[in-house]
Formats: sequence, C-alpha cells, structure tokens
Amino acid sequence: MPRQRMAPGEWGKITVKKSGPGRFTASTYIRDEDGRRRQVERSGSSEEDARRALLRHLKKRTTPTVGAVVSERTSLSELFEVWISLKDNLKEQSRDEYRRVWEKHGASQLGALRVRELSTSRAERYIGTLPTSRARTLRVVLIGMFATAVRYDVLTVNPIREVTRKSSKAAPARALTPEEFATVRSAVLAYRGRPGVSGPRPGRLLLEFIDVMASTGCRPNEVLGLRWSDVDLLADPPTMTSTGTALDHGKVAGKGVHRQDERKGGAPDHTVVLPKLAVDALTRLFGNTTDADGPVFANRDGGWMSLANLRRSLRAALPDELRWVTPYSFRRTVATLVRDDLGPAQAQAQLSHAKLSTTEQHYLQRQTQGPDVRSTLDRFAEGK
Repeated sequence: MPRQRMAPGEWGKITVKKSGPGRFTASTYIRDEDGRRRQVERSGSSEEDARRALLRHLKKRTTPTVGAVVSERTSLSELFEVWISLKDNLKEQSRDEYRRVWEKHGASQLGALRVRELSTSRAERYIGTLPTSRARTLRVVLIGMFATAVRYDVLTVNPIREVTRKSSKAAPARALTPEEFATVRSAVLAYRGRPGVSGPRPGRLLLEFIDVMASTGCRPNEVLGLRWSDVDLLADPPTMTSTGTALDHGKVAGKGVHRQDERKGGAPDHTVVLPKLAVDALTRLFGNTTDADGPVFANRDGGWMSLANLRRSLRAALPDELRWVTPYSFRRTVATLVRDDLGPAQAQAQLSHAKLSTTEQHYLQRQTQGPDVRSTLDRFAEGK
C-alpha cells in the first residue's frame, strides 16, 4: 500500500543528529499550506532540547512567501515603515500624528522586537503605562501594523485587537442657556474693548466667530476654513457651506495654519441656513475684508486664522463661572436647542453627522425631566 500523503500543515518523523560538540540538530519535513514539502531544522544543547525547539517552531510556523516584504524576521520598526507606506489614503496630518506617536512611544520601546515577539499580554502591559490619548493612538498604529503582518500570512490573528482600549470618562454634553450665552458675548465684547491696551486688539474676531458658531453648530475648524465664496448673504434665505477645514500649527509637519480642501472624514459639503445673528456677524466681517475671495476669518496678514489663538482669547475673556465653555460648547448648544424644538433627527441634520448615535452620544445635553404622561399611565391603571 502506498504511503499516505501528508496534509498541508502536517510534518513527518523527527530525527535528531549530533551536529557538533554539545550541539544537536532535530529535523523533519513539513508540507506547507502551499502544498510544497520543505525541510525544517532546529538545534539545541541536547537531543531533547533540539526536539522541543523544533516542535515549538512547527506549531507556530507559517508558509514562507516568496519575495515577501514582511516575514517572521521583520522587526516592528520595519513593519511600521511597511504599514505607513501602504496607507496611501491617509490624510497628511494623520500620517504625521501616527509617525510622531510611533517615534516617541514605539520605536525605542518596541521597535527591535520581531513580529512574533510582541504578545497580547506584553502589548497590554506597555500600552497601559501611557497617557490615555497616546495609548489610543499607539493601539491604532499597532493594530494597523499587525493587520499587515496577517495579510502577509506571517500571523494568523492580530494580537493587538484584544488589547484593552484605554478610555477616560467623558464629561456629559453641556449646552449654554440663553443667559449664559449673553454673558459670554458681553465678556468677549468687554475683553475686546479693554481700555489702555496698546498694540493689536485682543480677540479681534472672537465675537463674530462665536456668533457664527452659535448660529450654525458647525465645527470650529470648518468655520475657520470658510471662504467668502462659501457664503451667500444675498440668497433667500442666506446660506453658508462648509467645504474644508483649517488645520492649525503642527498638524502637518513643516506647515503652519493652512486650509484642507475637504471636511472631516472626507464628508460631503454641508450647507446651513443662516439666522440673523450669523448674518449680522458675517456682514460686519465682509465690510472689513480686503480680499473678497479669501478667508472669512482672516488673520492680520490675510491668511488663515489659528483656532488655538481664538481658544486662548476665549479662555482669557470668560469669567470664572464660565471657564467650562470652549468653541465646541456652541456646537453642543445648537444641537441641544434644535433637538428640544424639532427633534433629534433635525439636530443630526444640522450638525451633518452620518449617524444619529454620534449626535446623541457626544452633542446633546441629556434630558433629566420626563414628559407629562399622566393621561397615558392613568388609562393603563384603569385597564383601558
């Protein structure tokens, strides 16, 4: 009877031979997943050590890929470069952020390890020592790197997927009351008009920025990315269309504040109808502009304005009881007001979220008072 052929992944008899003084070599033939039969060897200081080393290798062996960019001998630093080079759809600022995090928290700490040497438990322990935001980003980077190793058949599973996603307790969404919004505007006006201040006026465009934010609910960097061609104050009704995003200093290596000609996540352009407060603010800005094709919120040189500078001015202007207010507070306020008056679906549409759950989870102030449902419950109690 002919000998039965080995199935892919099976290996034959292991033989051990003395290969030198105090050294033994165990060898066998294995039929890999590609159907080819290959000889595999491992050495040890005794026959049993050599046999065990070979068995350990056989149990985790993957089929060699001819011309593979990634192999079992690839270091994590090399794997990072392969992964980042394959991510041709990454935005420039994301690519720079991933590289910064890897170079600071990954390259020297993990980079010399080979692909198979970073276990889930080891990654869990290390990532757990990092600050929350850095831990999240490094986990994303490592998941992508090891997904590449899986695609090259070096690993069968991604060991990073089971690493705990480090999270911090997010503060609940809070909306401004009409009285608080009036106080914010008064504080900003007082800050901008402080007597005895020489030089450039602080918070020069802060009031108009707040008024447009509180009238539209658009993202702060999308408001700062507006061009006059995106605004139509003569339409009926007047409108504003978000088509891009202003990126601050340091978001892209080697670049200052500049405009990216697409919205967050590559979302489509988003048009909102402008209420009177925004129309008045934009009319004032247009009356002072020197470039009808340039930025709506232009710095003193006519370029794009930094959100970091506006945020700093807002913190300086606010009284102590309103220190919690940030540029995103106005987006949450708009979402909550629209939800209370027109329902959550209209709030989602105003904020241009793809999913209602995003609006509800991050932007709507929680309702803490139930509706008047006495008639409904009374009918139930009466058996009707």
